Amino acid sequence: MTARRPFAPETDGPLLSAYVDGELDDEQRELVEHWLDDDARVREEIGRLVRLKAFTDHLRLREPPREAWDDFRRRVVNRRERSLGWTLLLFGGLVIGGYALLRLALVLITAAIPLVVRLGVVLGGIGLLVLLVSVVRERWFVRKRDRYDDVVR
Repeated sequence: MTARRPFAPETDGPLLSAYVDGELDDEQRELVEHWLDDDARVREEIGRLVRLKAFTDHLRLREPPREAWDDFRRRVVNRRERSLGWTLLLFGGLVIGGYALLRLALVLITAAIPLVVRLGVVLGGIGLLVLLVSVVRERWFVRKRDRYDDVVR
């Protein structure tokens, strides 16, 4: 049998909750019942926990409408398909773009092309890249902040 020790709120609080839930073994239950007999703080806390348990036992989650589940399933499938598609497109574009850049660099370095044309090609490529990044970034932020995306008309 456990020695009867005084109640320590900092360390023994979980025992009171387990007592209310009926999760204690005989030895722990006897200890809590000893505290109940001797300490008004324990009786007060047990009363509070019993009221809280009675309240939470009757709480139920509200079921969403059936249309919400249909829409949820459609969105999850679409999101997975689109994520895979965009990932594959991105990697394919990186491979092809990298190859094209290497070939272009090789042509610009070895061919007898005037410096002005070389500079124009490089600046045009940088400009195209900046515009592409700008459009992708804007679409990314707009997609996350569109409050009217779920509105059904």
